[in-house]
Amino acid sequence: MRLRELPGRPLEPAQARVAVEAAGVNPVDAGNRGDPSWAGVEAPYVVGYEFAGLVTELGSAVEGRDGDAPAVGDAVWGLLPVRGTRWGAYSDEVVADARFLARRPPGLTAVEAAALPLAGTTALQLLDRLAPDEGEWILVHGAAGGVGHLFVQLAHARGARVAAPASEARHALLHELGVEVVVDRHRAGALETARERAGVDFPIVADLVGDGTLAASLELMAEGGRAGWIVELAGDLEQAVDRNITLHGLLVRPGRDALDALAALAEAGRVRVVLDEVLPLEDAGRAHERIATRSGQGKLALTLTG
Repeated sequence: MRLRELPGRPLEPAQARVAVEAAGVNPVDAGNRGDPSWAGVEAPYVVGYEFAGLVTELGSAVEGRDGDAPAVGDAVWGLLPVRGTRWGAYSDEVVADARFLARRPPGLTAVEAAALPLAGTTALQLLDRLAPDEGEWILVHGAAGGVGHLFVQLAHARGARVAAPASEARHALLHELGVEVVVDRHRAGALETARERAGVDFPIVADLVGDGTLAASLELMAEGGRAGWIVELAGDLEQAVDRNITLHGLLVRPGRDALDALAALAEAGRVRVVLDEVLPLEDAGRAHERIATRSGQGKLALTLTG
């Protein structure tokens, strides 16, 4: 990645121009840095999908304060489509369809608001797919990560019971976020230990890591269970057929309704973003190096306002 000056983009009727205050950093950003072809874009391009900032201009077809759309001067947050976004959020200005913006929750700082949309919406949409009943157990892989630490909070808020394998350094955070059973993922038999402590075969598994973790969990699942993932599938999934397990793959779908639902949860205190590190925009490369280590917990963000 290189920091460059680009010409301002013209504003189409349904779009808004936003002066960016902060942008969230996600694993998909690092993936797109190396190969954006799956997302349908070509070089040169700007990385990033989520941001917070101030509206500076509206297209002629965007309603003002009388509608749902933000008005000029409003503090907003936004989430851009994962596919087809060529000019992303690692920039001091974003031009986007106004339907991907919403007024941001007043209780969040710009950095918190920038770090929440992609991971939070992904967590919320995956949880809606898996639809846990109150008291149902969910085994969550990647529970301390960007999506995972939000997913477990939302699951706990719905009354689900959560178990998670994680490194010991993350156990305290996960207990604080409502995870009931935490086991050391580096110990032999960690998943079996989690099942023993839960006392049931898991009716639900959420794989936020990949690398075959979902396949390795199928033998721990209850007949007729549900499993969801947001990453590339790997490993032998034959047991999903044998156990009649429903598989849910999810690619986040952005929109103002999703942001408003997330805002309501944040304002009610049901979900909060944990910031692992906040860096200036010029250190985006360092942020991607951190992403590659998988050693952090919570989210990374970039600031553009000093």
